[in-house]
Amino acid sequence: MKYKSVLLSSLLVLSSCVDFLGGGDEKRIAGFYILERVNGVLLPAPLAPEQGCNRTVRKVGQLSLSGRGPDVAPMYDWTIRVDADCQPVPAGVFQGAGDVGGWRLDSPQLSFRSMMDKGRYGAVVEEIPGNPPAVTLEYLGNSYRFRRIDDPTGVVFVQFRDQFGQPVAGVRLLFAFRYGLEGGGTTPETGWFGTGGHVGECQISFTPPDGYEVPATQPNPISVTVVEGPALWVYVSLTKI
Repeated sequence: MKYKSVLLSSLLVLSSCVDFLGGGDEKRIAGFYILERVNGVLLPAPLAPEQGCNRTVRKVGQLSLSGRGPDVAPMYDWTIRVDADCQPVPAGVFQGAGDVGGWRLDSPQLSFRSMMDKGRYGAVVEEIPGNPPAVTLEYLGNSYRFRRIDDPTGVVFVQFRDQFGQPVAGVRLLFAFRYGLEGGGTTPETGWFGTGGHVGECQISFTPPDGYEVPATQPNPISVTVVEGPALWVYVSLTKI
């Protein structure tokens, strides 16, 4: 979301002026986390109905804890997504949330200071020797447990060209990475789109813009394997009609 980049930039500027810098121990907790359990239940996990609407957490939420840098405070960024299993969805039914701000470790407690008007609140850190740490966040009466992913990552580039060799803009892509993580976007005039994800199998689905179709010989989705190190380059053919 665009507002997150603005808030993170603000935090970078203001970090040298605030006292919410945390201690050196935050380095052992910093990293990228994925949502694993809700109220002790592995995903997909149900939430209590709201206004008669059943709700389920199916998609993997994310928590990022960045470390300290020169004149930069440790930052956090979390997102939770909830599927409402009813149509139409009544106004006010909780369908997810997110937050951005500064954090520090007062083991076993994380202290969060929101830059999105959520105030100050905490989360519990679980450290088990031989395992990555986990963070449990209580939010609106529900418990969300995130575990850190230490796997290496890689980069995938995809280019779309038509039967005349011309790049195709406006192709919508969805990347389904390991652990249920997703990414995506739309190709610019160059026809190229690149993103990063954890190593392992990745499914790339795409939708061509008006005036183009997928030829019978072109798989959709495409299955690739993300590797650590050199970027993976994928070329896709479309037919201009």
